[in-house]
Amino acid sequence: MDSADLGSPPSPVSQSIGSAAKSSKPVVPRVLWEKAHASRTDRLIEWCRTHEAKRKKLFSDSTQDAREEGRSKQQLRHGKNHIYVEMAKAIFLHDETDEFHSLAAMNPGVFASSIRSRLDVLKTKYRKQNALLGQTGAGCTYEDLLSNDKTKNILAAITKDFPWWADLHGWWRTNPAYNNTFSAADIGQD
Repeated sequence: MDSADLGSPPSPVSQSIGSAAKSSKPVVPRVLWEKAHASRTDRLIEWCRTHEAKRKKLFSDSTQDAREEGRSKQQLRHGKNHIYVEMAKAIFLHDETDEFHSLAAMNPGVFASSIRSRLDVLKTKYRKQNALLGQTGAGCTYEDLLSNDKTKNILAAITKDFPWWADLHGWWRTNPAYNNTFSAADIGQD
């Protein structure tokens, strides 16, 4: 017997999948990323860790960073949606929700807007946490902040509240599109 036979309504995701089968328009599911669903953000961050070149493309690799690291700048050949589809597979094919797992296998592209939104939320939260460090601290490396008596307690509070901050800081700390607290003139000053 299915859920309709039992008198209980189908889940919103089940309705989305059923609707997608009836129409040609993909249905965008509502994705929760916080608290009980934080493992989705963990998988998003893990994907970014293990796909460095695509991460750099996604977060706009800078010419200056590439030059300083002695490499060529990573550029997008295709739109970011191709990257979001890859991320969706990594995040949702292993999801605890069977319906998301099925939807990711059938049409991972429906998760692109959810992933884009999640990255926007992470950027907002990252900026909020950086404000606690001030201009000088926001531009320092995680290791430097951890070894500094003035910032290590702030850093502990930040990472307790926002566990993905250290990874994001490693990728975004010198990128003004993500870190608007940082001032390049402040590096190395106390």
